[in-house]
Amino acid sequence: MKQKIFTLILMASFVLFSGCYPDGAENTEDFDIVYSAYDEGYNFQNAGTYSMPEEIVILGDDEEIEVVPDGPAANILARIDTNLQALGWTKIENPDFDNPTAPKPDVEFLPVSWTTTTISVWGGGYWCYWDPYYCGGGWYYPYPVVTSYTTGTLLFTMIDYNALNNNGQRKAVWTGALNGLFQGTYNESRINKGIDQVFEQSPYLKTN
Repeated sequence: MKQKIFTLILMASFVLFSGCYPDGAENTEDFDIVYSAYDEGYNFQNAGTYSMPEEIVILGDDEEIEVVPDGPAANILARIDTNLQALGWTKIENPDFDNPTAPKPDVEFLPVSWTTTTISVWGGGYWCYWDPYYCGGGWYYPYPVVTSYTTGTLLFTMIDYNALNNNGQRKAVWTGALNGLFQGTYNESRINKGIDQVFEQSPYLKTN
């Protein structure tokens, strides 16, 4: 239950953040947000190996699973590997859990992505447009003004294979996230900067 509440709080925080972006931003990087949180009772020094999927799933309403395109996904996954290995982690490629003698990772690193579009509509014109009697010949139906922006989020979750939460599920011990204005493409420079920052502000992940 505690883990579920933590996840809901994290998701809610990005809903709140997405409502703070001003219209007509000139520098989208100025509004990038980096977030991280961890289980303070977990000893990361007791873990040192990880596995990670080869694809990044895009969360959405469609039943068909979508993934981040190969090029951007390869960059994101490689940047995660670089940061984790700089902190002393060793990656186990394609772990074989059915083979009792094969090496098993201590944690699984799960990246996912999603976008959220916010649309605002408001009316303009004179204050009296609702009552033509008080407006004389100046009354008219105002043209609505529509503004919108889309935010993109990358969420990283580290799950311990050997630890269970109160619901008997594998326990999430660390979460990192990037949130920013999304312009239809994956900006490699911004993403790399955000990934580096989320690990920089998580020094407790260091195992060496």
